Amino acid sequence: MPADPSLESPLPTNGASLPIADNAPHAGCNCGRRGSAPSVLPLLTGDLVIAARDRAREPELPAATEERARTTPVTSRLARYDLLILAGHGSALEREDRIAAEFARHEHRVFIVGGDPVPAERREAPSITRIPLPASTLGTADDPLGVMHDLRRQHGLEAVVVIAHSDLNLELALQMRERWGWRIMASADAPRPLRDAADVRVAFDAELSDELGPDVVVLPPALPWPGRWAELDRAFRAAWPRASIIVLSHDNLAFTRMCVASILENTEYPNYELLLIDNASTDGSAEEIQRLAREYPNVRSFLNEENVGFGPGNNQGLREATGDILVLLNNDTMAPPGWLTRLARHLDDPAIGLIGPATNRTCNEAQLDFPYQTYDEYRAVARKQGARHEGERHPIRMPMMFCTAFRRDTYERLGPLDERYEVGMFEDEDYALRAKAAGYLTVWTPEVYVHHAYHASIGKLLQSGEYMRLVRLNQGRFEEKWGICWERHRPAPPAPPVPSP
Repeated sequence: MPADPSLESPLPTNGASLPIADNAPHAGCNCGRRGSAPSVLPLLTGDLVIAARDRAREPELPAATEERARTTPVTSRLARYDLLILAGHGSALEREDRIAAEFARHEHRVFIVGGDPVPAERREAPSITRIPLPASTLGTADDPLGVMHDLRRQHGLEAVVVIAHSDLNLELALQMRERWGWRIMASADAPRPLRDAADVRVAFDAELSDELGPDVVVLPPALPWPGRWAELDRAFRAAWPRASIIVLSHDNLAFTRMCVASILENTEYPNYELLLIDNASTDGSAEEIQRLAREYPNVRSFLNEENVGFGPGNNQGLREATGDILVLLNNDTMAPPGWLTRLARHLDDPAIGLIGPATNRTCNEAQLDFPYQTYDEYRAVARKQGARHEGERHPIRMPMMFCTAFRRDTYERLGPLDERYEVGMFEDEDYALRAKAAGYLTVWTPEVYVHHAYHASIGKLLQSGEYMRLVRLNQGRFEEKWGICWERHRPAPPAPPVPSP
């Protein structure tokens, strides 16, 4: 995830700037990096126009953007979680260096805090960043996460595995897990408090035995490092609850491609599947989602012979989903870096039933207007929102289902979406009332900002008058079911300008 220069700051330690080792690109080294892939122009480039700058909520794509999206298949580079190594010494340092090299070879970013100085002649992968600060000195009574907070902000760290080597790191690692949801890995021979607190325990150069226990990852001496990386990667990903993202499409190939590309490129959450469900598209969307399912192992496709509508289509996805976290996401959206990791962290609170993000276009107070036009400008807005509103959430009458996340236990208690509403309106209002009746909170968070074209599909019914007919029909069904008079939602009024000092 590229850093936003407007948010970068030096990493302070005892009042001084913290140096970061130079990792310039190199050639001919022995770090094991894979060769560069053939250059293919991706769909989502920084200058891609995704909105009108003065009204980012417009649903129409510029003609040039739509043409490019319709003719450019998704060939996204998958986002990956990061490693943070609180370095040890001696044999531990040698092992951690090998872990760092192997994960860098598989295109993970690796941050190494502390440890012995690296010889000047030794070259490392550019994705390895060394912070020459003794790990044992991290944290102070006043600001125990200060250095890590700045590191997180500067490099956009979201889903992170922390490799800790001793009890000296334990308190810091626990605070990082509590605040940001980072996971802890410790060696099976680490001090007992650290070993017991770790999410992943690893026995290096050991053989399987009953003494180690079933929850220990065993890496035999004969297992080469590529195999060790695969075992570690599998264990690290399993340390996060599985998430299922459900995207429903009916035509609008350009929007679907942009949505899927943004998910694949910006979802570093380590354990997710993407379910693409097509409602009888005739514009090539069905063929595209089948291709995506063949190309990406975590993508699954489902084709319907008729347009079954929003409720039945999403219920189909919910039935097929294997995740403990469930996300309904419209195909006319674009997701920013860190979006799923942050939403999932809020769902750690069992009181939360439904959560949605902020957006440029919705019908309630979660709509926040920012002047952006290009994909890079949008991501800068989303990153600034994450930095300014970290951990915030607010009550809301209804998280609109262009993007709504909830846990499996919530789904099992509430059941599927009500399919009485034709085409796609009032399902989200209905589900929010059901969540509240079951005692859950419905909230939105301004720290996640999802771009939404809004009504990209159903809005096509406006000119014929069919849209308003469906609104009145589904409103009547909603009012009859709940015995209430439905009231329109209203976006929050613009915030007053901040006076100059």
